[in-house]
Amino acid sequence: MITVTEEARELFQTVEHPDGTVLRLDPVTDESTGQTQIGISAGEPMGDDQVVEHDGVSLLHIAGPVSEALDGSTLNLVDTPEGPALGLTTPDEGPSVNGSS
Repeated sequence: MITVTEEARELFQTVEHPDGTVLRLDPVTDESTGQTQIGISAGEPMGDDQVVEHDGVSLLHIAGPVSEALDGSTLNLVDTPEGPALGLTTPDEGPSVNGSS
């Protein structure tokens, strides 16, 4: 399971997405390099998602394979020169910035 900080939850509350979809944290494969990274997009909820809620409202669905692979990690908000971004701290390494909001 991935822990999501309160600051990151607040950021997810501000992200708009089409009705009938949820924000998803999914594996994304770069077709030119073949490398797999994680990305946030709007999509359909899946049965094996880890669901992140705030005050009973679903904010983010984390794909089952991502949640398993990053078990024990923390998704947090970090300040960058470009503004707030999401960072991921894994249990065996320090924080890293994975993209801007």
